[in-house]
Amino acid sequence: MTLALPRRAPGMPGAPGSPHTLGPVGLTVVCGAALFVTSLDSTAVNVALPVLRTELGAGTDRLAWIVDAYTLTLAVLLLLAGALGDRLGRRTLFRAGLLVFGLGSLGCALATGPDELIAVRVVQGCGAAMLGPNALSTLTTAITDPVQRTRAIGFWAGIFGLASAVGPLIGGALIDALGWRWIFLINLPVVALALAASVRVPETRGGTSRQLDPLGLALGAVAVLGLTELLIHGAHHGYGGVTPVVCATLAVGGAVAFVAVERRRRHPVFPLALVRHGTFTAATVTAVLAFAILAGFLFVSSVYWQHDRHASALQTGLALLPATLAIAVVSPLSGRLIHVVGARRLLVGSGLLLALGAGVLALAGGSTGYLPYAAGYLALGLGFGLINPPITNTAVAGLPPQQAGVASALASGSRQLGNTLGVAVLATVAAGPADGATVHQRPAWIIAAGLGLAIAALNAVVGRSRSGRPDR
Repeated sequence: MTLALPRRAPGMPGAPGSPHTLGPVGLTVVCGAALFVTSLDSTAVNVALPVLRTELGAGTDRLAWIVDAYTLTLAVLLLLAGALGDRLGRRTLFRAGLLVFGLGSLGCALATGPDELIAVRVVQGCGAAMLGPNALSTLTTAITDPVQRTRAIGFWAGIFGLASAVGPLIGGALIDALGWRWIFLINLPVVALALAASVRVPETRGGTSRQLDPLGLALGAVAVLGLTELLIHGAHHGYGGVTPVVCATLAVGGAVAFVAVERRRRHPVFPLALVRHGTFTAATVTAVLAFAILAGFLFVSSVYWQHDRHASALQTGLALLPATLAIAVVSPLSGRLIHVVGARRLLVGSGLLLALGAGVLALAGGSTGYLPYAAGYLALGLGFGLINPPITNTAVAGLPPQQAGVASALASGSRQLGNTLGVAVLATVAAGPADGATVHQRPAWIIAAGLGLAIAALNAVVGRSRSGRPDR
């Protein structure tokens, strides 16, 4: 897809180069602030889960949906939001996303029960889906100087690591000092400032509009929703009864219908031909598995430290610091390492580090000391920090330019799908069949270790299969 700036008369507000338009630094700050609050929200909310259980009377299945309602909405709507930005204007969608995300954040702060909170988390997810792809596309098209554009994208890529590092700390401090509602209220001033500054963000559109595929999106959403509820409900209430049958029917039926519809679409939301590219398939599967481990780690560890070890929310954030700090430090370096050791080797090494960290935590179960947990968290953080840039690099490697954009977007959606399934599987396994007195970490960490080994094995095999020799 060829991207082009809309033609505007020089000096018009929003025209590139106009004195009313933000420069590269201003654009990077405004777009980066939007990504920061959406990423911060997804990490900080995990620290609030034990408080939400107490104050809102939320069982572990509801807690899982408080997290998954946000990530599942993101996974489903990312592609649609990007396509709408190409058609209607990226600044238009970006500003709408800020408004929707802000309203969703306010709704979360005012929620009086778990089901209300889940509903407004969906609204938040809708806003975040509009923000992410359109903010990034604005940076890549409105900043024309290659050096400045590269710097802006590098800054953008590092924001996730920063949000991961400070999210549990900021969330913990706000919860202990002011209460859980403030992890959502803190978004409002940032959203308001970004919304005011976005008037000076240039409007850009795609040179050609991608056709929408609402039916494909709807069927994909039905399949993932059915699978997620099946996993969460089954872990807590068993797989007998009407609900699991309905969920399994939705998951399987939605998936079969999705494939059937996408095969006939001229412009499908998921071009099935991409599956034949081994590197793309490996990258998307890696994204699902890696972010499943990340989401499970944040959920299980946050509940464990507060529920079993009676730590405060801030103390929990500090306990997770070896992982979150490692993510923040290593993430910016990973992109540079791709050119030194190769994306494939980074993915294999990341998988082994994730497996090592999860294995150490499985062995640490029941330990009263902190050092084993710190070692496991550090290994997990190093693995997470290394894995994100090579996922995108590998997803688009070898693809024609017209498919690179959708492949990158699908890789982003796969990350959110991994977040959703990670909570559905690892968190519910750790909780057990009922909301018991302890968090059963070991089964969750054993599964996570297996997922890490699967990442390493998958990328090692795909790397060799491309040419019969190790692929960098």
